[in-house]
Amino acid sequence: MKKYIFATLLALTTLTLASCDDGRIYPETSTTAEGKTVVVEGNVSGLDSWPGNYRVSVAGFDDADDEYASVSKTITASDIQGGRLSVELSGIKSEVKLVRLCILDRLRRHIVTFGETDIQQATETVRMDVGTVDLSMFNAIQQAYLNTTCANCHGASNRAAAGLYLTEGRSYAALVGVASKRVEGKQLVTPNDANNSVLHMVLNQQSVEGISMDHRDLVSEKNELTILPLIDSWINNGAKEN
Repeated sequence: MKKYIFATLLALTTLTLASCDDGRIYPETSTTAEGKTVVVEGNVSGLDSWPGNYRVSVAGFDDADDEYASVSKTITASDIQGGRLSVELSGIKSEVKLVRLCILDRLRRHIVTFGETDIQQATETVRMDVGTVDLSMFNAIQQAYLNTTCANCHGASNRAAAGLYLTEGRSYAALVGVASKRVEGKQLVTPNDANNSVLHMVLNQQSVEGISMDHRDLVSEKNELTILPLIDSWINNGAKEN
């Protein structure tokens, strides 16, 4: 009796499997994170110049002027092979409008942007090629502040105030380890000592003996929270060029 029941079940199972096999090959199903995906690629350098209180990141922002990232992924050395960056940020919600290759602090506050792309209309994976980018700490300061603010008086025109050129390619040599012409006994940037560097003094104090101009007027509220701490961190971590 048992043999008869087993044989009957085996026959039914065989018929069921045969009826399900229609000859087509079905792909394996996979589960993916909900949301959009952006793959950032490019030739980069300078990743290892950053101290632990900052993150080189791929980050998403709901609006261009948002102070904090909605989603982010920290870039590590394993994301760069032979100087070539390839990193994926997935699970990006529909509210996110921009994805940036940028610097964030520990609170995910946006500090500096090296490149960005608008993903509002994207329906598939977005590939963002940032080209060749120097991610170093000093270059971040150059792009975010020296070029946009300081160089207006220090070299962008036909003259440089106090003979100090802060334009790209000249600023590092003009600042680091250079004795101040106006503030006796001080260097413009003294590596590992921000408080005694003239650059820190003129950006953080309303009055510096020997300096006629109040540079605090050039510091916006946003820069006071982001760029000034970045400059101090750069100096206190050795004031390296790259």
